[in-house]
Amino acid sequence: MKPETDDYPTCSEAYATLRMYSRDQLPEVVTSTLQIEPTHTQKIGDRYESSNTVRVKKVNGWFLCSESSVSSFDLTNHLSYLLDRLGGKEDDLHSLIKQGWRADISCLWDSAYGHGGPTIKPELMARLAKLGVELWFDIYFHGAYELLKDEKEAFGGR
Repeated sequence: MKPETDDYPTCSEAYATLRMYSRDQLPEVVTSTLQIEPTHTQKIGDRYESSNTVRVKKVNGWFLCSESSVSSFDLTNHLSYLLDRLGGKEDDLHSLIKQGWRADISCLWDSAYGHGGPTIKPELMARLAKLGVELWFDIYFHGAYELLKDEKEAFGGR
């Protein structure tokens, strides 16, 4: 559960996920190599529902997500959690990548007010660089949309 107050008031939701994908190897390979239990996994052929259509996973996946483990709106805390879990395992991660696993860190950040944005300190960037994986952001403005909707209602729909 997210805190009602946090050190990042311009954010309404934040978390980070290390994502590993392979067509050739099962997720158990990552678990065994990194000695970390994933938040969740997927296997080729797993079924899921999307847009009211049953779809089938076309790639194996291994995921370590901070969402249920870090109670903060500050993305730095979520990234630090992942990096702490992966500390000392950089060579193992690089080995998996050499074996054909695709890896990245996906960061979700939802703006509370339509501005602000996540920040990443140089020390954290240096730690991230050692992993050798891309970092990307999925940024939303749900909170800002709710504010605009409330503002519009307050002024008679104008």
